[in-house]
Amino acid sequence: MSNFANENKIYEHNIINMNKIGFKNFRKFQDFPTIDLGKITILVGGNNAGKSTLVKAILLMRDFLKSRIESVDRAGNVFKSVKPQFKFDAEHVNIGEFYRAFCRQSPSKEDTMVFTMKIDKFCFVVNIHGERKPGVIPEVSMIAVSDEKDNIHFTFDFVKNQMIARFVYDEEALNSYEEEGYPIELRIKELHNALSMSKNLNEISNIKLQLEQLEKQVNSLKPDYNITEEDSVTVSMSYFIGDNIGEYVITELIKGFVDYAYVGTLGDKRSKEYKEQEANKNFLRGKETEIKAVAKEIEDVLNRQKIEYIYAHSVSQTPIYANCIESSDYTNRTIHEFYNARINTGEEEFDFIETWLKEFKIGNSLRVVSHSGDSYQVFISDDENPDGMDLADKGMGSIQLTILLLRLATLIRKYKGQNLTVLLEEPEQNLHPALQSKLADLIFEVSQKFGVRFIIETHSEYLVRHSQVIAAKQLYEEDASLDDINNTIKVYYISQERGVIDMLFLDNAKFKDFFDEGFFDQAAREALTISRLERVNRK
Repeated sequence: MSNFANENKIYEHNIINMNKIGFKNFRKFQDFPTIDLGKITILVGGNNAGKSTLVKAILLMRDFLKSRIESVDRAGNVFKSVKPQFKFDAEHVNIGEFYRAFCRQSPSKEDTMVFTMKIDKFCFVVNIHGERKPGVIPEVSMIAVSDEKDNIHFTFDFVKNQMIARFVYDEEALNSYEEEGYPIELRIKELHNALSMSKNLNEISNIKLQLEQLEKQVNSLKPDYNITEEDSVTVSMSYFIGDNIGEYVITELIKGFVDYAYVGTLGDKRSKEYKEQEANKNFLRGKETEIKAVAKEIEDVLNRQKIEYIYAHSVSQTPIYANCIESSDYTNRTIHEFYNARINTGEEEFDFIETWLKEFKIGNSLRVVSHSGDSYQVFISDDENPDGMDLADKGMGSIQLTILLLRLATLIRKYKGQNLTVLLEEPEQNLHPALQSKLADLIFEVSQKFGVRFIIETHSEYLVRHSQVIAAKQLYEEDASLDDINNTIKVYYISQERGVIDMLFLDNAKFKDFFDEGFFDQAAREALTISRLERVNRK
């Protein structure tokens, strides 16, 4: 098992992770708190508690954040054609309409749904509002994007038709300006004095060039030489051009501040409004590099953040997996995609499969044979069958685990070097308790070795309890810190009565909180019932 302190972990460089998720007025929840996501996040709770609601929120936000400009209507307000649309249909999500997605327990006057997601250092908040009745197409009323590391914040208010850029300065930045800005200001004054006294055209030209460069430098530090804790600029959204079809809507909105900075100002130059616009544009021109850098970083984050959903699915003891290319069957598609990934013996991903086939006592190795291009057979070899036996001759649990291993190997190969989060729904299907426990070891190894993050919906007490065993081994054998463990494995219990509970590991690997009655204590309760009946019968 990998050590947290291992500095040689594969794919450790340039990691960009989805860190947080939260929402309001979505499905079962009026207010699902913004929770921290670990490298492995385990969601447990009763039936209809809302575990899948969180997964749906992630998938919908993924699709929204990656939405692109599709068309531009130059005839009127550009947002008539490119205004962002939040859709409630996505792969594996079929909610359809806004009123069906809206929390039914919310007061009737509530009309706004909110999603929050943090990826790396960027926090995205999206507000969607509309009437809660069939046929109504909701509108995105607000998008907020925050660079929480550099304290740069953008808000796009589609109701007020305005966008705001806000720059918050920490003490170090303010001190830097005090040290760098004032000497620049003094130099500017000296050059202005020299300019007023000079009569040499070449000298005047040179002084003006120096002044232009210094004033631009001052603008990039702080506007108007004022030392304040933050600056903000509010711009009418009508200035947004957004004509780069195919680009991310969010990054184009952010770059819209730079576009505005170079639009000529109309009106009376002596008016207050004209002077304010010019001051704003000068400030934004000074911030151009920072604004473009944020947009570029967000584009990189969205490009590299990958989310895959392995949903609960049935398997069958079928000798031939036929017509896999067009098949909607999960098992057929998995085998087809694995075969076409060309993962061969001796390669890292194939070694991973063989290791876990042995761990789960399924076999020693496997091979996939193609028939007619899109039909396949899977053979498992072991000590008794070195040439292989048909996977269909194995038990349902072995088939289930083999398909999971093929899917994980394919995803590891496909997204190598990128940032992959796997949403895993009820992986314990068809597995007896010991194998359910061992699933936790599999997930932990894939996360540690290949940098894959997991969000797991489960009802398995054995999987959850074995996460405590992993935590204990890291505490006692690997000398990991409690903070490391709680950042690596997060267990959330979704309680009908108490809401969303972060269970948290204590320094003895036990959970800080408790599960509700009838959840993970059911086996003990049944044993107590038997004992009570036995005592009564003896009397």
